[in-house]
This record gives sequence, C-alpha cells and structure tokens, in this order.
Amino acid sequence: MRYHVIDHWNTVASEYPRGSIGNWKIADRVQTEGIYKMQEENAFYYVPESINLTVIEESGLTWFTDEPRNMYSLAEIGLFRARGHVVVGGLGLGLIHSFLILNPRVKSVTTIEIAPELKYLVWPYVRTRLDDELIIGDFYNVLPNLDKADTIITDFIFGSQNDENWEILSSQKAFCKEHFPDAQFLEQGYQARMDADVVRGKLPSAFGTSYDVVKVVR
Repeated sequence: MRYHVIDHWNTVASEYPRGSIGNWKIADRVQTEGIYKMQEENAFYYVPESINLTVIEESGLTWFTDEPRNMYSLAEIGLFRARGHVVVGGLGLGLIHSFLILNPRVKSVTTIEIAPELKYLVWPYVRTRLDDELIIGDFYNVLPNLDKADTIITDFIFGSQNDENWEILSSQKAFCKEHFPDAQFLEQGYQARMDADVVRGKLPSAFGTSYDVVKVVR
C-alpha cells in the first residue's frame, strides 16, 4: 500500500479560539494512529502518532474538520483549480480561503453562509483579501442575484458520501450551471467522483479534471 505520512499537523484553524455561539462550536478532536483514506480513490495517509484536529459542530453534529484528507482536497481546489471571481457556498471553518488567497488566478471571493453565528465564530479568523465578502443567506436565494461567478465551490452536504448525497450534489450543479453556465463547479467532498465521471464522459468537461497534489511514499 502507498500512503502519505503525516507525522505532525497544524492548520490555520489550529490557531482559532475555541468557543461557541448559539448551537455552533469550534472544538478539538484527536485523530489516533492509523491509516486513513484520502478523498481520492486509492490514496491514503498514515498517522504514526495521534494528531490534533479542529472541528466545527452544530448541536453536537460535526460539519467539518481540518483533517488531512479534507485539507489536501481543499488545497487542490483552492490552489490549482479555482480562478476568477469565486463563490463559496458554505463557510465551515473557512479553510478553503487559506488556499484561495495564495492563488494568483483568483480575483475575488464571495462566501455565502446560512448560519449567522459563523459570521462571529469563524469569519474574523479567516484569511481573506480586503474586498472578499461574506453574505449571510440561503445559497439558493443569494447565488442568482450575484453579478458574476467564474468558479463555484460548494461544501454544505451533511454526512458521508453516498448515492443520496450524490443526487443532492447533482441538483446543486444543475442549479449553478443554470445561473452561471460558463462557471466551473467544484465540490470538496465529491470532487474525485466528479472527476471520475468526467473521465467516463458523464459530465461536461467544464467541471474540470483532477490534479495530484499528494506525494505518496511506501
């Protein structure tokens, strides 16, 4: 088996203050020693000793973590694939922004978040440009009223990858393409499956192709 070794772990979220507002909470979690799957098929990482993670929860339910599988996927999307005027659906821990700000092809970032608590719990600590914008509202109501979008990134499907959530994602893609037909659509949790469908000819090539950003060792 080939895998990437994670012998220490620190992200921008590691420095976020721990606390809660309403039902939302930023907290710590430990990932124990073991081999874990990346988002990409047949890609794994190995944790030789426990590492500390940052999670965001709503009423005890985990919406997102900064675990390696998520960060490597976000790096691929934020650094190598996003371009132009970027719209992000779902703030979460704001981790995608730490990569978007390093991407010279990105002109601006507009983030749409439905939970107003995250404006105070997360947004003050997110790495953004001066003119990046956070809009509190429903993604499906806000997106059609935006002036421009070259890249649309969503990540607000709750739960594990399964066929039901894949159908939800498919409807998201259709909605985005209806309003911004020339924009590329990216999704952190399901991007590998979307790319596989591009290869099999099931999706328009505008949805992109995959780049390998994970170095593997034996």
